[in-house]
Amino acid sequence: MSGGGRGRLMADINVTPLVDVMLVLLIIFMVTSSVEKIDKQREKKKFNEKKKADLQRKVPIKLPKVNAKEVIDKEDKKLVLSFTLAQKYFIGETEIVACKDSRGKGTRANCDEEHVNFKACLKQLQDKLLENHKLQQDKEIYLRADRGLPYGCVLKTMQAVRAAGITKFGLVSDPEVEQPPSKGKK
Repeated sequence: MSGGGRGRLMADINVTPLVDVMLVLLIIFMVTSSVEKIDKQREKKKFNEKKKADLQRKVPIKLPKVNAKEVIDKEDKKLVLSFTLAQKYFIGETEIVACKDSRGKGTRANCDEEHVNFKACLKQLQDKLLENHKLQQDKEIYLRADRGLPYGCVLKTMQAVRAAGITKFGLVSDPEVEQPPSKGKK
């Protein structure tokens, strides 16, 4: 076998097809890894939406609507304190405190400074929060308060949470839905 016409053997290997194959393999791996990442993100989003819907169904609260970016949970195991319009407190879906009036019936949004039963209810809440070991370790909770509750009730609840030693907490809301512009108006 001679190559080049002068009687020498050709000792070089043509690497062009090898490079082509390697580039194709690289592109295939890049595409499949990005598709897998997108699938995992979709799966996580579905799981979080289902979890939120389950909690909303079990503890019915009309959350306030705000126009803000959604906070991404780094950990899905954060505790959520729900405060209903009937003045019941839940951690997750477990009722921990139910405020009663002087007749022993459920009360609705009476958080006056002089209202003894609400003060006792806040004290009960504080005690329950102090008893919760996970909460005392994490020192973090999210508050879901019904939008029909007076502002003062929510503030007093936040004060009781702080008094229980919780240093970090957030407020949960629903995203504000923008209305599409009307076709007839300019």
